[in-house]
Amino acid sequence: MPARHFRAQRLVAIVDRNRVQLDGFVKDVMDVGPALDKWCAFGRQTLETDGHDVGQLVEAIDKAEEMSQSGPVVIIAHTIKGKGVSYMENESDLHGVAPNQGHLRVALDEFPSADRPWHHV
Repeated sequence: MPARHFRAQRLVAIVDRNRVQLDGFVKDVMDVGPALDKWCAFGRQTLETDGHDVGQLVEAIDKAEEMSQSGPVVIIAHTIKGKGVSYMENESDLHGVAPNQGHLRVALDEFPSADRPWHHV
C-alpha cells in the first residue's frame, strides 16, 4: 500500500501463486479470495502469467517494466507446487521436507536435466 501512496515507480513484484501451503490447499485452509482483485485494491497494476512458461514470464516482466514507470506492478505467476515430479505436484505434505532416497530417485528420473535435454516431463 505505501508503494502506491508514495507513487513508487519502477517497482515490480512477482507473486508465486501455487495455491498450496503447509496444511493443504489455500482455499481449504483460509480462502484468501481473488489475488488479482486484492492487488488492484492496493493500487497495484497487475499482470497474470503461467509461472512455468519462461517465455510468458519474460514477456510479463518486460511489460511490467514499461507499466512500472507510472506506478508499482505485481505479476501473479500461476504455478503448480512440485511441477514436474509426479509425487510432488500439489502435495502439501512435502512442503519443507527433504525427499527420501526413493523419492529422490523418482524425482531425478522425472525431472529434465542438462545431460538429458530430450527428457520431457
